Amino acid sequence: MPVRAALERARIALEIGRAEEARGILGAVLAQAPDDPELLVALGNTAFALDDPQDAWRCAGRAIGADPHLPEAQMLAAMSSAMLGEWTRAREHSETVLRLLPHEPAALLLAAWMLVFGPSDDSGRAVTLLSEAVELAPDDAGVHCSAAEIYERLGDAEGLRRHVGAGLLLDPTHTDLLRMQARLEFGGVDGGRGSAVATLRGLLAQAPTDRAAGRLLAEVHWRALMRLAAWVWFFAGCYATAAMWAPPLLLRMLSPVLLAAIPLAWFGVFHKLRRQLPAGYLRARVVRPRVVLALLVTAGSAFGVVVGAVAMRSEYVGFVRLGSWMLVLGVVGAALAHLVLYTAWLRPGRDDPDPEDGFDFAFSQVLVHGAVVVPLVVIAGLARGFVRQPAVFGAVLAVVGAILFTLVLEAGIGIWRGRAGFRRLPAMAAIVCALLTGTGAAVWWGSGEIVDGEMRGREFVNVPAPPTISPREFPTIPTLRVPTLVVPPTVTVAPTVAPTR
Repeated sequence: MPVRAALERARIALEIGRAEEARGILGAVLAQAPDDPELLVALGNTAFALDDPQDAWRCAGRAIGADPHLPEAQMLAAMSSAMLGEWTRAREHSETVLRLLPHEPAALLLAAWMLVFGPSDDSGRAVTLLSEAVELAPDDAGVHCSAAEIYERLGDAEGLRRHVGAGLLLDPTHTDLLRMQARLEFGGVDGGRGSAVATLRGLLAQAPTDRAAGRLLAEVHWRALMRLAAWVWFFAGCYATAAMWAPPLLLRMLSPVLLAAIPLAWFGVFHKLRRQLPAGYLRARVVRPRVVLALLVTAGSAFGVVVGAVAMRSEYVGFVRLGSWMLVLGVVGAALAHLVLYTAWLRPGRDDPDPEDGFDFAFSQVLVHGAVVVPLVVIAGLARGFVRQPAVFGAVLAVVGAILFTLVLEAGIGIWRGRAGFRRLPAMAAIVCALLTGTGAAVWWGSGEIVDGEMRGREFVNVPAPPTISPREFPTIPTLRVPTLVVPPTVTVAPTVAPTR
């Protein structure tokens, strides 16, 4: 087969996602022209598409050796070096491409990408190069896509949304732009989760092998399931905080709300998922042993939280302590279910692609809870001397500590899973261990406060039963005998004798 025909066939195969077929086509003609730089560059691009940057770098090196002034070879060398972590070498090759093609949008975008994604961030120059590239090709959807990726890396949501919208106006079927649009909708910047799922379903309909779209759809599903446990956390924390201040009468009004709110929240999660996800998607991922176990544990934990809430509305100290323990145990059970669902997401079945954003999700959850919930707990701890039930603060602290312990542990699992991409792994491991120790200590101290803290209310008083007294316990009373009275004898009076005259 002629080299030109092989290059064209390999290009078409690569565009439709058949990278292995493209590699086979190019490898078959490589023996005919082993030093053809264009053939070597095409083979390197195929290796790059197959996530083999080492092979791509070898092909780029051979192509540069054959033609040092070939911009495509220099560009392939820059990208493969970046994937291998050789950022200094990658920037050198990108600057070479920029010198060879100073007014080419691809060269400007490559240099900007190296500046933004590399360890030495130079965002000012990157934005300048980006603006020049967009000015040179304002009607190229691919340029807008690259600009959107760079703005996403810079954290500029406005620039990201602007270029995604402009690119989709030029090419409504651009897969990368549709994926970023779905990410924007899912992140709440535009639209919502329903819009994101609709965008992903349309994208997968036209590109069923798009693994990035499949990852995002799986993330929508698993994060929704993890919200089932998060609802238990939310209601337990809110009720424990209210129990510190509110009297029993108000708690009796709140506990039925809690009893109804958790099932309603769960129904909303499943109802939305069934409407949004493709037919059979939810069932295929829920009917798995560990997922079913996690859902059962979540239901049991919610029941424990409800029982604890009912017990805490009592006026008796013993019931309040028991209810506090039930709240904490319910949160711990929900934390276990959350962890099982998180690991099920990170270790998907055959019908899901391997996720990439597990650590990002867990890390963002730790940041949100640390920035919002921890200050509220500190304020509650400072005010615990003025509340109605000071010892219930132990339940609040144990609940928050268990939640943060779970989220930090999940972030640690994400770090370990992607440890090859972290340069300061020992430092990050030390931070994770320190956070786990701190949150575990919070759970321990809070549990002790529930047992030994001050509870205000009525105590259970054991009224002693009246003693049973046997008659034998009394001394025998002696019988008093009264002596018989002596009756004096009757004295007969002598008759009066009249004197005789």
